[in-house]
Amino acid sequence: MKLPHFSRIVATLSLLLTGPLYSAAILDILPGVNNVQITEVTYFFEGTEVTQTEEAADVLVVGDDEVRILSLKVNDGGIVNLEYFNTDGATVFNTNPELASINGTGTYDHGTITNSSAGISAFNDAIAVTTTDTDLRNYVFSDLLTPAPPTSGVPDYDIRYTRAMKVDDYIVVSERWGNSFIEVTPLKADGTPYAGANILRFGGTGGGAYEVFDWNTGVAAAGNYTDQAQTLTVASVSKFFENTGTTAGPVYGFRIDNDGEADTKFMIVSHIQIVPEPSVFLLSVASALAFLTSRNRKSAS
Repeated sequence: MKLPHFSRIVATLSLLLTGPLYSAAILDILPGVNNVQITEVTYFFEGTEVTQTEEAADVLVVGDDEVRILSLKVNDGGIVNLEYFNTDGATVFNTNPELASINGTGTYDHGTITNSSAGISAFNDAIAVTTTDTDLRNYVFSDLLTPAPPTSGVPDYDIRYTRAMKVDDYIVVSERWGNSFIEVTPLKADGTPYAGANILRFGGTGGGAYEVFDWNTGVAAAGNYTDQAQTLTVASVSKFFENTGTTAGPVYGFRIDNDGEADTKFMIVSHIQIVPEPSVFLLSVASALAFLTSRNRKSAS
């Protein structure tokens, strides 16, 4: 009798130990369904601020210059101004090894493409950059995958942010053409999913152009489907814990499953400016005073 190959045994044990040990509800995030309605977006474009009070009908601007979101206004039981983005840093890990041999997945950054098939490490680093800036021309794409898409139901990668999200923060997801879906699971501090938390499925199960995301920016990239503008949808971090038995806590990141082959960018934003912890703040003040005292002594000598 032929014994199973050792690597297969290890893979099976790994799946049993790390696979889902809980059942979670999937909440579709669609215009008018579980989302937070966008009413206004302000961008930095060509050296100036531009405010968009109505979404575009189609592509308005094609190019590869920076188009950076400065703030959004949303209706969440009243108008809320979102302007404090979490850009402190992020790490991408647990990337599906299948992506190393699949063409068509990568990041697009002002015309610079980093394909997953060219190296997972560089791909991870490029994704981390996309999620820690607000530039609409810097995103992850998934187009015409060959020889085949990755195994359905296997997550693509995990994102862990340097600064955790609070329950009253918001997730902004940009998707090219607003027609595809992507599933997001919340992670704890140790990088594992919150057991029993909801999975947010941005874009539902997909649809037509600009149909399943809330706001069409009208911004398209010059080197990546010039006829498809980036769209936006906003959801509250609290949706991960809504109507569950899971105690809400800080969300340190996301597990991403892109079976919908969406072309996305994740941004975290708050309506309240984050200030350093008191101990960190006092340490910073003490360091600054020590530095100034040192300078004064040198000047006097």
